[in-house]
Amino acid sequence: MFVRCAALLLLVPAAASAQVPAEPLSPAGRRTLGIATDAGARLWERGRADLLAFQLDSARAAFARLGRAEPASAAGVLGLETAALWQGLVMESPPYTDRFYALSDSLSRVAGRLPDTPESGLVRATAVLHRAIMLAREEKYARAGLAFRDACGQFRVIPETVPDAHFGKGVCEAVAGAIPRTYRWLGRLLGFSGTVAGGLDRLALAGAGEGTMAIDATAAFAIVDASLNERRAGGLDRLAEAMQSRPGSPVLAYLTSFYQLTDRHVVEAEANLQRAAVALARPGAAPFPFVDADLGMALFRQDRFAEALPLLSRYARTYRGRSLLAQRTLHAGIAAEITGDRRGAEALYARVRAAGDYDSDRAAVREAARRRAAPMTAAERTLLLGQTAYDSGRLDAAIRLLQPVLTDRDQPDAVRAEAAYRTGRAYQALGNGPEAVRHFDLVATSPGDPLARWGPWAHYHVGEIHEAAGRADDARAAYRQAVAVETAYDYHISLEQRARTALARLDR
Repeated sequence: MFVRCAALLLLVPAAASAQVPAEPLSPAGRRTLGIATDAGARLWERGRADLLAFQLDSARAAFARLGRAEPASAAGVLGLETAALWQGLVMESPPYTDRFYALSDSLSRVAGRLPDTPESGLVRATAVLHRAIMLAREEKYARAGLAFRDACGQFRVIPETVPDAHFGKGVCEAVAGAIPRTYRWLGRLLGFSGTVAGGLDRLALAGAGEGTMAIDATAAFAIVDASLNERRAGGLDRLAEAMQSRPGSPVLAYLTSFYQLTDRHVVEAEANLQRAAVALARPGAAPFPFVDADLGMALFRQDRFAEALPLLSRYARTYRGRSLLAQRTLHAGIAAEITGDRRGAEALYARVRAAGDYDSDRAAVREAARRRAAPMTAAERTLLLGQTAYDSGRLDAAIRLLQPVLTDRDQPDAVRAEAAYRTGRAYQALGNGPEAVRHFDLVATSPGDPLARWGPWAHYHVGEIHEAAGRADDARAAYRQAVAVETAYDYHISLEQRARTALARLDR
């Protein structure tokens, strides 16, 4: 989650540009980019509009023209490098990453020739930050850490009166606050410091400002808020507003739907993913495979397994990167099995691999091996339907489905623990704290599988309930219980990040 959060922070013909309105470049933005003419400003606006529409060839054409029209500015090569960054983060494989690194080198050379001003310093710092993000995406952690240290050191000395300074500073603080225990030695070595809350404050300032990265800051704010702050700062609302003002952008539609899925607003997420799919079907749009992957999950969570299966299978079969691949291949197998194709399910389960250093990948591998070993039981089918009911916001239905499994003493402890955990989550979402805590206590007492997430995450959610009720001491105790478990259980890195952020929030 840390790597994905960091990596996601930065993410034509005239008819295509019209799908995403071009936003005027402010005078402050023109100074930051060193753009001297109205024609150059229009080319920047055109390129940014095409970038948000994911019309990447058209965006590159506009930025290339800008570079020729304004040779004393770094704006053209910055636009080209940003387009390569976005595509590299989505496609996650050569030649896309190779193109990014080549343009990153070009941007560094151009920025190095600029006069020594705060604005040129911002461009140089942004170039290094982009490189750090791509290195983190590729799990080259030592090199990414060095680049982050360099970028954050450069951002630190840029005056806050410079537009977009808060964006870079906010990213640095959020990343520093999110470093998991496994890599904390790297943070100490490289001098990282900061908190998630501090990063959010700066990203909010950047999103409300007149800089060139206001929309990037709004997206980053939503990502950090959802991934590490339990959506307490209203990041999804800000992102949805940005999407509504740019209805032709598949990038913003995808990001909004991703967090709508997280928040159990599945019908809205499906609508936005369908909107993104329509935008990506326009001539000139670049591929964006994550839309397939998440549209499949939106259908899966509505128990529309037969519709979800081809989308999830296509992603599992054709995506050449690593993000989401293990989880979506697992869900493709589950969709095949629940629709009656056990042989197809076994083939998909066998393909689940931990493609990266992600706790979600490791959990998917363990779950796929378990499901491959034996066909789905009636109780497991009920657990799955209870999970999809919860994930789609059908909370009362989830409780009704799960209670018979929880009370069936013939079921293994691990099965009953999952039923209790998911019931607790449903009660928590309904605002019934006492019932939620009662079910989470059942999980903590008898977690069943020591490698499953149910016990440690139950402690964490008890902490959330106490915090929401104003019982700060009880919340701290529960969060500390959650992070005290040292076993490498499923999603332990994500839990540690969230619990550490919660403890820092209580002590703020």
